[in-house]
Amino acid sequence: MKAAVMTRLIDEELARIPRSHKGSTQNQFRMLYAYHRRRDLAGDSNAPARNALFAAIRAIEAGHHGMSPSFEWEFFRPGGGSTQMMRNGVDEEAT
Repeated sequence: MKAAVMTRLIDEELARIPRSHKGSTQNQFRMLYAYHRRRDLAGDSNAPARNALFAAIRAIEAGHHGMSPSFEWEFFRPGGGSTQMMRNGVDEEAT
């Protein structure tokens, strides 16, 4: 996969993981997602986005116990389609 295509795809996926304030754990989570996603796509252009998501969750939870990152669960779930957010383990309607 070409770098420009990969960057565009990751940017579209990051739109499903909300930003927070500068230096926040949520923003660190977004950075970890982008890192893992880029690495996955470099090896397999058909790698599912959820693999990078779960790798980022494991990495952020290892350093920040009790951190529950926000993201659109349905986007990353196989066969998903509705737009819901996960916050602290609770489904919330996306705004």
